[in-house]
Amino acid sequence: MDRTNKEGIKRVGAGPGEDCSVSLVFELGGVQYHVSRALRGRSLKPDAQLIANGEVLATGERSVTSQVEKILGMDYHAFFLSVFTRQKDLAALSALAPAERKAHIIRMLDLDVLQDVIDDIKRDKKDEENKLEFMSNQLLRGDRRPKRQVLEEEKASHLEEMKRLDQDLKKAEKEVQRLEVELRKAEKVRNEVAEKEKEYRERERRLSAKQTELDGLMKQRSDLEKDITSLEDRLRSLPMLKKKKEEYDVLLRKKDEMEDRRGAHEERKGLLKSLKRVEEEIAKAKNQFERCSREQRELKDPRSSLLKVTNNLASLESKIQERKDRVYGLQADVRNLKEVLKELEGKRQEITSLGPASVCPTCQRPLGDQHEHLVLALDDRMKKVGSSISSILEEIVREREELQTLLKRKEVLEERRKKLQADELKCSKLDACLDQIAANLETLEKERVSSIEHLDSLGDIDFDESEYDAVKKRLRELRAAVERFQKLSGEATRLLEMKARMDDLCTSIELLEAEVIGMKADLEAVGYKEGDLKSAQDMYVNSLSSLGAGRERIYKILSDIDHVRDKIKEKEKAIAEIEELERTIEGCTKRVQELVTLEQVMGDFKQNLMERITPTLSDIASELFDTMTNSRYGGLELDDDYEIHIYDGEAKYPLSRFSGGESDLANLCLRLAISRVLADRSGNDINFLILDEIFGSQDQVRKRAIMETLNRLEKRFHQIILITHIDDTKDMMSNVVTVKESNDGTSELVPE
Repeated sequence: MDRTNKEGIKRVGAGPGEDCSVSLVFELGGVQYHVSRALRGRSLKPDAQLIANGEVLATGERSVTSQVEKILGMDYHAFFLSVFTRQKDLAALSALAPAERKAHIIRMLDLDVLQDVIDDIKRDKKDEENKLEFMSNQLLRGDRRPKRQVLEEEKASHLEEMKRLDQDLKKAEKEVQRLEVELRKAEKVRNEVAEKEKEYRERERRLSAKQTELDGLMKQRSDLEKDITSLEDRLRSLPMLKKKKEEYDVLLRKKDEMEDRRGAHEERKGLLKSLKRVEEEIAKAKNQFERCSREQRELKDPRSSLLKVTNNLASLESKIQERKDRVYGLQADVRNLKEVLKELEGKRQEITSLGPASVCPTCQRPLGDQHEHLVLALDDRMKKVGSSISSILEEIVREREELQTLLKRKEVLEERRKKLQADELKCSKLDACLDQIAANLETLEKERVSSIEHLDSLGDIDFDESEYDAVKKRLRELRAAVERFQKLSGEATRLLEMKARMDDLCTSIELLEAEVIGMKADLEAVGYKEGDLKSAQDMYVNSLSSLGAGRERIYKILSDIDHVRDKIKEKEKAIAEIEELERTIEGCTKRVQELVTLEQVMGDFKQNLMERITPTLSDIASELFDTMTNSRYGGLELDDDYEIHIYDGEAKYPLSRFSGGESDLANLCLRLAISRVLADRSGNDINFLILDEIFGSQDQVRKRAIMETLNRLEKRFHQIILITHIDDTKDMMSNVVTVKESNDGTSELVPE
């Protein structure tokens, strides 16, 4: 199955959808295994199943393959190296160059695994050496000085700086203590001066309040004197203002009487104006009512006409749709007939191209005399179909003409319906307008009657407009004098009150002046001068500033100490990292030494194993060769490149000196020796050989010698399976199975 494609596996004549399957039953370690593999369906999808003692172990191609490899302890490649031998593989080793042959046998014996291990050790050693070099470079600076030495020097420098900063800190702390004493003295002086300033300001505030109070009273006295003088001047015009007040009262009563008659007069004028307006609106509404009535009569009842036109349109649209459906149906008939005609033309063309000697595509019979008959019959059917198409097309033309006539009638009726709809809308609007006009006329008539009745109730009114205006004008002229009279009448009583208040103010002013003089004397007795508090405050601020500067100096030194301390910690951390790196380098150096030792040990082991394998293969192959040649030769030997040499007498000759049969026989012995070594090394129960067509270049004597040797090897291999097309070899086999081909293309195994 591995030497052809999927399609080549199935038997000849098998259908594309048929499955292809194969089954194998084998026993290993007391367990009977049943492996089934199949290619299913048109896509030849692979499938598989593995059963052990009747229990399913795995299903699916990959799962079964993995499980079989696990059971056998080898994969496909290992199987063909240790178990299966084909004739075309016998001379392959001797045909290779020495280096290739040696490498090939090493791979067959799985000795290349040791070289892979050695190569891995070399790579690990190289990686560790690179890592060691990189880490060693990490211990040096750019100028190649050891980093640790530089860090130790820098750390010592920082420690010296730390001592200097500690001394500066002690000096700064003593200076701050001195400044704190000076600050307390300045604060005491400032507080004493502040107390005096506080008392001084309090007395100054009270003096200022008294002075303000005195100034206020003096201003009140001055203002009161002015008011008294002004009031006395105004009271001299009071008799004249009284006469004007009396005239104003007489004219005011006359104006009130005239205003009563004027209201009735204005109401009558308004009613006459409103009556005129109503009569004009009544005339206008009557004219509008007459005009709307005339337009309504001219419309001649459009509603009944619109109903008739709408019904006619509905009937006409039904007929138009019937015509359209008829045309669509006829067009469908034409398309169907054209498809039939096209199919008939295709059949006629096919029959014509086939000719009388051809086979009918339908019944698979020879056409013969029926050929011409079929052509004529098809021509007749095509003619009838063409005639039907022409007839239907003519009918379609007639139907379309009728449809156009109906569509034109529809357009006329639709125009008529639009006009009637507009007239109906206009008629509805006129009805609403007439109803509105009638309602307005009724309302206007009621308003006209009401206005006439009100005028009759008022009668004639006597009112002189010019006299009324003259009275109002004189009242406006007298109003200012009246207001002044009223104001002065109230102020006359205030004159005595104002003079009494003047006397009280003079007494209060005299008392306050004496009190202000005493408070000024008390203010001088406090002993405070302007600027004393500012001087004391400046002294305190300067002391406080000096103290702050001293403390800032301490903070700066403390910050520098923290900074230097951080630097020392950084250096210590860097030194610790370098120490850790040195320990890592020490471990890496040890691992490099271990890998060097391991590389040497594995190389020696490989060399020892190679030196032991070559004699072992030579001994086994020589023994087999001696047996198969009936001791004709003195055996064979392998050199360091696994090239075969054969002893002829006392001399040793290369394989190229001998015939093709002897060369194949020597290669077969080497191949069997390799299988023996692999079988002994595997340690499992897979101890059998499969030999495929190994007799191609051997004569009858050699064949028999090979068979006798294989029979003697039965003690070393549990099974030896020989595949050959040479019939005379089956007499030398204990069990023979023949593969025979059946008539249906299948093959079967026949035991003999």
